[in-house]
Amino acid sequence: MFSRSINRKLMILFFIVGVLALSVIGIYSYFNAKNALLKRTLDQLTSIRVIKKGQIEFFFNERYKNITLLSENDYLKNIAAVLNQKLYENSSKQYPSSYLNYSQLGFNSMYLILGVEESKLQIFKFQGTEIIKTAPDSVTLRQVARLWKKSENTDNHAIIDFCKRFNNDNDPLCLIGKRIVNQDKKTIGVLALQIPINDINSIMLEDSPENGLGESGEVYLVGDDYLMRSNSRFIPNSVLNTNVKTISAVNAFKDKVGSSLIDDYRTVACLSSYDRLIVPGLNWAIIAEIDYSEAMIPIVSLRNDIVFLSLIICVFLFSIARFISRTITNPIIRLKNAALMIGEGDLDINIKSKSRDEIGLLTDAFNTMAMQLKDERLKRMSALYDGQELERQRISRELHDGLGQKLIAIKLLLESTSKQNIDETRATLEDVKGSFLKTIEEVRQISNNLAPNILNESGIDIALKNLCDSVQKSAKIDIELSAHGDYSTPDPKVKFYIYRIAQEALNNAVKHSTASRIQIQLIGNSENIILVIEDDGKGFIYDSNYCFPCNGIYNMKERARLLNGTIDIETEPLMGTTIRLKVPKKHE
Repeated sequence: MFSRSINRKLMILFFIVGVLALSVIGIYSYFNAKNALLKRTLDQLTSIRVIKKGQIEFFFNERYKNITLLSENDYLKNIAAVLNQKLYENSSKQYPSSYLNYSQLGFNSMYLILGVEESKLQIFKFQGTEIIKTAPDSVTLRQVARLWKKSENTDNHAIIDFCKRFNNDNDPLCLIGKRIVNQDKKTIGVLALQIPINDINSIMLEDSPENGLGESGEVYLVGDDYLMRSNSRFIPNSVLNTNVKTISAVNAFKDKVGSSLIDDYRTVACLSSYDRLIVPGLNWAIIAEIDYSEAMIPIVSLRNDIVFLSLIICVFLFSIARFISRTITNPIIRLKNAALMIGEGDLDINIKSKSRDEIGLLTDAFNTMAMQLKDERLKRMSALYDGQELERQRISRELHDGLGQKLIAIKLLLESTSKQNIDETRATLEDVKGSFLKTIEEVRQISNNLAPNILNESGIDIALKNLCDSVQKSAKIDIELSAHGDYSTPDPKVKFYIYRIAQEALNNAVKHSTASRIQIQLIGNSENIILVIEDDGKGFIYDSNYCFPCNGIYNMKERARLLNGTIDIETEPLMGTTIRLKVPKKHE
């Protein structure tokens, strides 16, 4: 039932088309919004990264300027000169006091490095207003030695990247330095200042949702050893402890600038924006990131809204599809029911058309067809009844004029025997016998006209020959019959209908054509039988689309149609008439 229901097919078709259109729009909207949000988030990360990069570069530039100012301070130069002139054996003895407030310039600790005996370094630490000779831990001493080597012979400042220390002070050590020169431009010491890690973290570390990075966004620094140089938002004490060898970090140290979707150092999918930091002496990268899941929260909400609205619209589409399909199929169903009624013989059908579209036109055409079928049936029935009536009248005339008269004559002859002698009676009986023979022949002739047995006994050619002889004898018209080919057929219906068509054509020619000569050709081949009847009569005006008043032509056409054959009539006034019949040998 489902496969044959055009209503369901149309409903499903409209629904599928609507759902496909809705899906295309929904998918396009979703991915378009997703791409737009990703671009906006990456642009936002890039903006934050650019701001943070500017801040951290400004921070170091300010520290470079400050150490330059301190290294050129006359008081500090005097202290360095005095300390270079004295050798103190007691490291705990205090040295000249200082009033330099280096902490206000953004430094955690300040050291003065002096060269002693060309192979040893003397390190003095500024503590408040005092200058104390100190022996730092091995890590600090190693970093100080590196700073001395990079600064003693150049006027440029030098910087030593963060390194770990293993004493109670857990802050990583980062030193910047600049040499101190006397009036002769000779190095009398190196000023070393410690960069506080907290100052860098205060710039880089953001943990407020209102900062544009949400709950999972962060900006951090990475050194060329792929270790963090600022604290992570998620991992405490991550400086020099957390490895960040991600795609963003690798690309940044390849001097690439950009943004992408990657897995961060926590192996969490995130959106990342990266760049190289421009700070003389440092090889750092700056990376801004936010978790992909958090960035996609608006998209997930949009996706859920699209799905919810799509479900509502699908219900609406289903209702519309159902309504439209019913609007289309209900007239078709009415036409189908009407066709079934016509098939059952009820031709009093008139379907009301409610629209002027193709279905409305089809309904009008159906009503016209029903009317034509009704007229055709009436004409066919009229032709049938008229044919039957004519046949009855013919039989009646034959019975009255022929058989009836002969029977009356026999009756009179038999009645006359009552007044005759024996010899006369015998002669009368002989006459009665002859009359009976003629009467029997008349009955056979009538029977043969009704259902010629000769069709089954001898074939169509002999039957047509007898028909021609009978008509020629009664109508005094020259009739010529010729037969060619194989016109035999195993189907008695084919023979009977061909005979009746020939009989009807001859009767029409005799009654209406005033012809003097009629030619009949019977031709057969492997598939068809062809009958051609041609007369030299007065002809008539014939239109194949016009229902001719003569029922004979209609009957001939109906018999040809029932045999799946064709019949053509060619005629013009004063030009005679030619009838061509072509039927298959086997009727299916």
